[in-house]
Amino acid sequence: MKKATVDQRGHTIVTLDERRDASGHHVSLRGRLDFHTVPDVRMVLHRIVDDGHDDLLLDLAECEIGDATGFGVIVECLRRARRGSRSFCIVDADERTLRLLRRARLNHVVGAMPSAIATAVS
Repeated sequence: MKKATVDQRGHTIVTLDERRDASGHHVSLRGRLDFHTVPDVRMVLHRIVDDGHDDLLLDLAECEIGDATGFGVIVECLRRARRGSRSFCIVDADERTLRLLRRARLNHVVGAMPSAIATAVS
């Protein structure tokens, strides 16, 4: 059972960790991404996508997509990266998120090496 941190209103808090190395800009999300948490996460993700030029590697292994707004912010990141000519790759995700991406025909951004994604995203 996963333990989640909640704020004073009882909503789950999403944590975001980022780091850069030779392979790109790594962003890891932990927690439940839903209507309550998306606004803050969206602002940070937009800043990350807009301010960088290297490959964007999104780790969703410990992130639960709670509703359509949670999934939507991931799709927004992908589109924003495309507009900025950045590579975008989801390096890890739970089975439910992978199913959602397949149904949305976005499975090409999952698990591939950033160089392969550059062609698919362009």
